[in-house]
Amino acid sequence: MPSRSEASGESMFTMVVLVVATMVAAVGWTLTATVPALVDIGLATGLTGAPGTLTVQECHDLESSRYGRQVCTGDFVYAATGDKVTAVGAFSWGEPGRVYPAQITSGRDRAGFRGVQGALAALPHVSIDLIFITAAGMALRLRAFRLRNAAAVAAVGLVGIIVGVVARWF
Repeated sequence: MPSRSEASGESMFTMVVLVVATMVAAVGWTLTATVPALVDIGLATGLTGAPGTLTVQECHDLESSRYGRQVCTGDFVYAATGDKVTAVGAFSWGEPGRVYPAQITSGRDRAGFRGVQGALAALPHVSIDLIFITAAGMALRLRAFRLRNAAAVAAVGLVGIIVGVVARWF
């Protein structure tokens, strides 16, 4: 029969493994979802990229995605010079044939919707990250993630998701 200190050591080891695994998952998820959202926000606000218009040519479902994610491509025309860049990756919610105000990245490989609508449309990714990290903090019983704080963060996240989804429709 193990002694009390051995059992305590095993439970401490289990808790450390749980904390590390949860935090690695939370950080990984946050980075993979937030970094593209930050690029979209930078383009939408004009902090990065060059202005112009994007004519969406086609939208198709990603074959590797089991959630039916869509990707669009189109032709970008620079506002300053009128130069055209073809087959630019674009936001996932465009309509083929429609022209959108956009910003293109310096690599000329991706365009983002310019303006308030583009910034708001990036909110769901950031909001989901907020909710995920809060859930991870609650699972680990961290002091900052008590029920009242977690409920407030979840409410803010839910509002962000709703605003972002509505922004994509208009």
